[in-house]
Parts: sequence; C-alpha cells; structure tokens
Amino acid sequence: MSRTSTVMERAVPAILAGWFVASVLGQHPDRSYDKVRSGDKTGTGILIPNWRFFAPNPAVEDQHFLYRLANEDKTEHTEWREVYSIAPRKLIHAFWFPGRRAEKAIFDVASTLLNNPGAMTPLHKEAKESAYRLVNEFVRRRLTPEPGLPLFQVLLVRYSGYDHSEDPKYDMVFDYEQVNP
Repeated sequence: MSRTSTVMERAVPAILAGWFVASVLGQHPDRSYDKVRSGDKTGTGILIPNWRFFAPNPAVEDQHFLYRLANEDKTEHTEWREVYSIAPRKLIHAFWFPGRRAEKAIFDVASTLLNNPGAMTPLHKEAKESAYRLVNEFVRRRLTPEPGLPLFQVLLVRYSGYDHSEDPKYDMVFDYEQVNP
C-alpha cells in the first residue's frame, strides 16, 4: 500500500467528520455558534448550511377553519363543521410526511390573517385579501352542500390541540359566501 493511499484513507474520514461537526454546530440555537459558518468561504451556506432544526418560537396552538351553511336570508344555520382534520402523527412522519403541506399552508394563511392587524399598507391589504379568497376557495372545495342552504361562512379557531383544559380562541368570522359562485 502506498503512502498516498494511507494518507487518503485517514484524511477523507477526518475531513468528513469535521464537516459534519461544523454543520451540526452551525445549527445550534445559540447565535455565538454562527462563527462556525464563517468557515464557509462560498458565502452561500452550501458547505456549512444554516438550517435550524428547532424553531425559535415553536407553534403551541393549532389553527382550524370551520364552516357552517346558511339559508338565503341567514336565519337558519348548520352546526360548525371542521374543514380539514390534522392527521395524527406516526413515527414515519418524522422522516416523510408530504400530507403535512396542506396543514402548513393552513397555518401560513392563518398567520397572514392574524399577524399585524393594525398594519394596513397596500401590501398587507393585498396579502389579507388574497388570504381571504384562498380560504374561501379552500372551504368551498371541501364543504358538503345541502339543499336550501346556498351560503357558507368560515370561522378561524385556535386551540392547543391535546390540552383540553384550555378554551379555544375564536379569532375571525368571515363574511358569507355563495356555495356555488
């Protein structure tokens, strides 16, 4: 065995181990570990990525959109019904969970509607109007129509999920929309 191949057999695993350690340290929530990423001279984060495995402010509540159907003069209503149920988690979901995309989208839209209620720049106003249209179309495609009830209304509710000691928070009631536009 040549000296070059012996050096390579030891150097490659050592370099890969060092790269792994630097990548893990670069993910630490304490920002003092950000110095580790300064070793990535590409300036793009390709060599030592900036992925945070834990959110700094994790979500502690689930957002749910509920709907109810109503007659034309809005005097009769059905009970509130859930539009979309959050799937129970399984071990495989830690690695692969494409169904989570819809839940994430609901969370993002709800955040758009709830954040910065006082900030009404044209951009904020356009984002909120788009979010309202998106939610109404999302609900319209999933509701079960009933004869004599041509309208629906949406309610945004937050609650802690498994902790049933906490009451739900009723954040927003949308205007009535036609079931079949």
